[in-house]
Amino acid sequence: MANSLLQRERQKIFRSITRQYKAEGYDIKESKRLAKMEVDDIMSDKEAFIDNFMKDMWTDADEY
Repeated sequence: MANSLLQRERQKIFRSITRQYKAEGYDIKESKRLAKMEVDDIMSDKEAFIDNFMKDMWTDADEY
């Protein structure tokens, strides 16, 4: 379930950023290329946050 949630989030962000680039005058191919790079960066931060949060939660649960 977590993967599908992250995949949906990635797709939603990608569409939004692609529209922004198209509105700025980039063609569709360039818009998608730039959006992919930006989404990869955003999602890596989100995935790292989730991973760290889960590790912290499991570590805290083990201490009790």
